[in-house]
Amino acid sequence: MHFAHLIVPLQKIDVMRKIILAVSLLMALCVNAQGARSHERSEFSFQSSKVTNADGDVEFVKFGVYAGGELQKEYVYELVPPIDANMAETIGHFYEPDLNFDGYPDVDIYLGYMGGYANNTYHEALLWDQSQHCFVQAEDYNGIGEPMAVPEQKYIYTVSSDGPDHRVSSFYRWKGHELELIRTNTWAIESDEYVNFDGLGLLPCYRFDAKLDGRIPVTIVFQKTDNDDIVAGYIYYPKAKHPAPIMIVGYVSRYEDKLYYYLNEYQSDGVMTGFISIETPLELNYLSTFAGRWINPKTQKEMQMKDISFSQEVPTWFTESLLKPEDPGKIGREYSFQKWDQAYQEMMGGHITFRGAGRNKVHFECCNARHNIAEDKSEDGRPAVLNGNVFEYYEVNECHYGFRATFFPRFVVLKTITDTESLHCFGMGAAFDGVYVKVKQ
Repeated sequence: MHFAHLIVPLQKIDVMRKIILAVSLLMALCVNAQGARSHERSEFSFQSSKVTNADGDVEFVKFGVYAGGELQKEYVYELVPPIDANMAETIGHFYEPDLNFDGYPDVDIYLGYMGGYANNTYHEALLWDQSQHCFVQAEDYNGIGEPMAVPEQKYIYTVSSDGPDHRVSSFYRWKGHELELIRTNTWAIESDEYVNFDGLGLLPCYRFDAKLDGRIPVTIVFQKTDNDDIVAGYIYYPKAKHPAPIMIVGYVSRYEDKLYYYLNEYQSDGVMTGFISIETPLELNYLSTFAGRWINPKTQKEMQMKDISFSQEVPTWFTESLLKPEDPGKIGREYSFQKWDQAYQEMMGGHITFRGAGRNKVHFECCNARHNIAEDKSEDGRPAVLNGNVFEYYEVNECHYGFRATFFPRFVVLKTITDTESLHCFGMGAAFDGVYVKVKQ
């Protein structure tokens, strides 16, 4: 759904307007008064009115929420600066699209033009919360510009200006009642090249740009699962002889006010070619700079990454998420990883193979020799049962070892889910844990 027809002409107003939620008649977020009966969404109606100042300019918009003909709550939005009444015909107009794609109409309230590019407009939104039978004020919706909803992909996007020749598309998803930026894309107006990023889904994209040892440019772009368990994306060396994105997979941990990323480069055969560690502030913004390092696993050569910059700009070569849940019917036959071991001076790692055992069922055989050896397989007659792209398998051996397998299109992540006592059947420090790259479909 597109709301561009609400735009006030550019030449009329050229001052940034700040919209402030000033007053409401009720203290609670929901429109229902305490003790009052719950109303269905179909019972609600709305009225918008303008309040002028002594000069005759529109200074406030009052927006009333009614149920059964009775006022439930009133929102007051301040227009800074006030708008000439002759220019304010469309101010306060509202529509009732399904903004958060839950099947219920919400409310979009138009509050004017903020200056600059034509899509730079202010809107407020009230989201219907079916679980509470009330409307809730949307967070971080009012400053994004002209919102355009895409129900098929369940995102909202806007287009803004980046100078006279370029535009920026920004994509957002809902997290509860909050609108969260997930990626941006800058494009030239004159370009006829269209890149579709819908394959990235709704997971946010993060981009780090840096120089190894201050001289080798590198771009790292990745996504992470909502629980931050798994991080996956690509590292790109633009000055390489044959530059191409290299897959990176790892994890992120939090300690106090810092995030610590640990990522490994993987070739298509599962061989690790680089280890990356990056420390960032807990809350990133476009002014953030931070540091990290890259290590060659075979030579142990280390290169520092200083003054790393952050953005959510997606390069044109990253169009498919690595973190899409794998279709159970497409699980590969063999997955592997290999890492150079300094002590043994040879490649060591692990592999796991799967064979079908019925609908959404597989037998497995795993050997992980990264440190000591962890090796075993599923019992005959007791295959692993997939729930979506995940299975959990307990009682692998007499030590009651259990692990979780999470499948993605290019790799599977194995993680121990039983206590340390269950590791006694393996060599010291050994387990199935690791990222195994699909090497045979």
